[in-house]
Amino acid sequence: MRKYKVNGIKHHVYEEDDLMPKDVKKSARRDWRSGNVGDWVLADDGCVVQILRRGQMLRAKGKDKVREYVGTCTGTFPVGKTVKMDTSRRTNIYSFGGNKKVDDILLDRTTLSKHEHLFVVYLMSGLSPRDSYLKAYPTNNIRYADHKSAQLIKTERITTAMKEELKPICEKLDIHPESVLGGIQREATTAEKSDTRLKALFKLADILDLEDKHRTTVTQMAVGAFKGFTTEEIEGIRPKEIGDGAEGE
Repeated sequence: MRKYKVNGIKHHVYEEDDLMPKDVKKSARRDWRSGNVGDWVLADDGCVVQILRRGQMLRAKGKDKVREYVGTCTGTFPVGKTVKMDTSRRTNIYSFGGNKKVDDILLDRTTLSKHEHLFVVYLMSGLSPRDSYLKAYPTNNIRYADHKSAQLIKTERITTAMKEELKPICEKLDIHPESVLGGIQREATTAEKSDTRLKALFKLADILDLEDKHRTTVTQMAVGAFKGFTTEEIEGIRPKEIGDGAEGE
């Protein structure tokens, strides 16, 4: 379940696997286009959300001059057979188009939020991306955590933060990109077994085909050797206050 504030009031978005209130589950309309203000409807992404606004607007062109629309806590959608409603949060929930979804901003942003910093720390302590997200963010929705954590670990700012966290560990273990690549090269040329040499060659090819991939390889090796942060260290950087809902991610 996700929560978003609209005019100071919290509104919920229920996902497919959520345990939703009986009255919401029973009353949710399968066709959101017929929903009225206050109705719970099934969006096209499988989530259940409440209609907060319904109205009409004049069109500058076209046969039908009047166009109906509905609004939720995540966006506004014109009522039409070909229109799809999803529950990704828009930056401007009162506009049809031209606005980035919050998911897009999540991918484009360059600086870490306090939750993302904690997410990195939990990752470095050995937790899975999903469990790191559940501990770092105010949600207990496993499916949502899977989706969002998978997005986060693909962003440049998260991978960069992980490398920064690993720098002192790599130095302590005397791990350097050059030594790692040299070791793989030696295996590729001197290993007794042909399959070992072949695997090393494939690994070198994989590293050289991707920009900065060798640094990622060093990161992965160091994570394997890293024993993790202590509970006291993690608690020391935990945000003192975590806001309700999914805002601010």
